[in-house]
Amino acid sequence: MDPLLMVGAWSAAILSIAAALRGLYTLFLKAVKAAIREEMARVWTDQDHIEQRLTALEVALAYVREQVDILTKMMQAHIEDK
Repeated sequence: MDPLLMVGAWSAAILSIAAALRGLYTLFLKAVKAAIREEMARVWTDQDHIEQRLTALEVALAYVREQVDILTKMMQAHIEDK
């Protein structure tokens, strides 16, 4: 086989392998970025749900505090009447 043809064949093989590896690397990076993006979206969604539940808990605690204050005032008034 002609040496020049052999060098060209080897060069073509190396370039093909390099191009394939670069394509695989690019696909791998896209897959990793997509997975990270999806997980971050889940984290934000979970955080939003937690914030909503905490807000509901704060509202419920405020209602309980109001009820305890009313009950305390009623008990004080009852004790003062006697």
